[in-house]
Amino acid sequence: MKTFESLSNPLISVGIVALNEEDYLPDMLSCIKAQDYPHHLIQVVLVDSGSEDATPRIMKDFATRATDFESATILPNPGKTAPRGWNVFLNAASGEIMVRLDAHARIPNNFLSQIVAVLAEGEAVAGGPRPTITPKNATAWQQVLHTVEESMFGASIAKYRGNSKSDSNAPQYVKSVFHPGYRRSVIDAVGPFNEKLTRTEDNDYSYRIRKAGYKIRFDSRIYSEQIIRPSLLAMIRQKYNNGYWIGRTLFIQPGCIEVYHLVPGAFVFAIAAGIALRLRGIKLPLRLLAASYGPADLVLSAASLPKVNPPTSKAASLPLIFPALHIAYGIGTWKGILEGLKETFRGGRG
Repeated sequence: MKTFESLSNPLISVGIVALNEEDYLPDMLSCIKAQDYPHHLIQVVLVDSGSEDATPRIMKDFATRATDFESATILPNPGKTAPRGWNVFLNAASGEIMVRLDAHARIPNNFLSQIVAVLAEGEAVAGGPRPTITPKNATAWQQVLHTVEESMFGASIAKYRGNSKSDSNAPQYVKSVFHPGYRRSVIDAVGPFNEKLTRTEDNDYSYRIRKAGYKIRFDSRIYSEQIIRPSLLAMIRQKYNNGYWIGRTLFIQPGCIEVYHLVPGAFVFAIAAGIALRLRGIKLPLRLLAASYGPADLVLSAASLPKVNPPTSKAASLPLIFPALHIAYGIGTWKGILEGLKETFRGGRG
């Protein structure tokens, strides 16, 4: 593990890349205003990716009033995608520590000071648990969707998604964290985000950090929350796009893909193969798939029912929501794989 000098009152550069986030950005900016870390040691960089709502005005209002911060800057992201926006942030950041924040999230008032505390222990990159929460005045349906997002069956097994607090004082090192805090030396060594990746740029960056010899510290003191998508359609769209970029990433940076990322794609392949065999009169494979996935879906949906708060009859849809998300993710994965194969084939012929 690489060693570092201790940090003493470091300047922190906080970045937010946003696109049409008028419903969520004000609360995140309020979280930044409430930080207990000295504001004159916080540089805020807001990057707008071509928003068509009130996001630019919200950013401008914040920058105008944030007179106690080291600086508050608004920059355009002509490339519009997330990795290009993060590179705009990195180019503008002047802090000894750089922190990426999502507009679709919340942080407690000690978030930045806790990142400094953990990095001061000699760490290179640090983050912590990031459970999901519902939007303000959430409907009963959104409470159901929140339960789905918090379920391991509905989301991923990444450690940062959990809400548990470890009683162990031993450092925990992981493959990735949400809302990471980086030492500048790490950014200088690893370089910019890969602008070919739209959804998996963070997977790629964490992978490159580890390949460069750095460790990523997971610490429960660094706590944040992410707001779920407000509707089932939005959640399905999100899962499809996530799956699509997993498929594309297999051809760009396969080392950052984990086995669990590919499970929905394998599930969709099994469904398609089972249907194809069924049309040829071979019924057993599709029956076996239904006999294995169906009971698992029902059991895990039943286990999630008590977590829907407050209880609602809409929770009866859980056994339908889980497969809908898995199939959307899996279809997206195959779409990405097929496009990756097409580009590879064209490149080979060229």
